[in-house]
Amino acid sequence: MDGITIVCFGDSITYGYCAEYGKDYVSLFRAKVKEDFPDVPIAIKNRGVNGESSRAGLKRIDDELKSYNPDLIIMLFGSNDGAYSAWYHVGLEEFSFNYDRIIERSLQSGSKMILITPTPVIEEEDMPFIENSVLVKYCELIKEKAGKYGLPLIDMNSVFNSQPGGLKPLLQWDGQHISTEGYELFFNEVYKTAKPVIEDIINKK
Repeated sequence: MDGITIVCFGDSITYGYCAEYGKDYVSLFRAKVKEDFPDVPIAIKNRGVNGESSRAGLKRIDDELKSYNPDLIIMLFGSNDGAYSAWYHVGLEEFSFNYDRIIERSLQSGSKMILITPTPVIEEEDMPFIENSVLVKYCELIKEKAGKYGLPLIDMNSVFNSQPGGLKPLLQWDGQHISTEGYELFFNEVYKTAKPVIEDIINKK
């Protein structure tokens, strides 16, 4: 059968900033897919870029679609968009616009999509440069987009916040990026949603 391409699209959380080698969610995802679908050629591309916002994502989505022609895009932006720094910040109105355009272009290209809400942060001392009260507004917009376009949603923000051990084991020293333990949780949530989508794509090839 023809191969399948999955693009994991987003910022440093997708990229796996400072994560232990091979322990970021995309690496875990890639290994599990090979284990569960050994006879199907499935390429999983990590297209997370450190420091990116939805604005930068919109600028490169056309190139991503042209380069990879993905069957599935798993998208996560919001952490940088909600930052107070003028270098990163993207307001809610523009964020909404950017998500609409990225989703519409992706769907028009024939790609399926899964949306993820950004993970919460630990607010201590001078880190991180975002606050949960702001971040949750971006999460709500992502939920709205999932409903508007009928897309699967992984509410990772709620998943992380609901863990009985709290956030500290799940995040790195900066209170924002994901730890090894956190990426295991992150991957498991992604795979629960992505596996049936992958199976559907395979059945329709």
